[in-house]
Amino acid sequence: MNRSVEIGLFFSRIMIGLIFVLHGWSKFEGGISGTVGFFESIGIPGFLASVVAIIELVGGAAMILGLGTRVFAALFIVVMGGVLLTAKVGQPFLSGTELDYLLLAGSLTLLFTGSRFLAVDHFFSRQGNARQNVSA
Repeated sequence: MNRSVEIGLFFSRIMIGLIFVLHGWSKFEGGISGTVGFFESIGIPGFLASVVAIIELVGGAAMILGLGTRVFAALFIVVMGGVLLTAKVGQPFLSGTELDYLLLAGSLTLLFTGSRFLAVDHFFSRQGNARQNVSA
């Protein structure tokens, strides 16, 4: 892939990861009970609040590091689809859902392209490729 494209994907990966880390952290800050209550108020089982918060926090950190980028992008797509179909259903685009759609689109992009620039995954795959080339 073109180096300029990789650098662009890197910036998207970092920003998407940061946003998810902050959203995950905010669900735990002061206790998860408020988020559990919100989930239950819109008909979602309360235990999913912890699941979503962990996906956001751990997945966001992993995304920043470039660790499991495509796996966490897929999980973010599920989370954002859930947000748009429950908590944000019926809300106008310019009144609170545009960030959700942007995170969904960015996650879809990273699912299909990955992001190798300064990514832990890329470092390990290069190490593995070097070992395979030496043993071949």
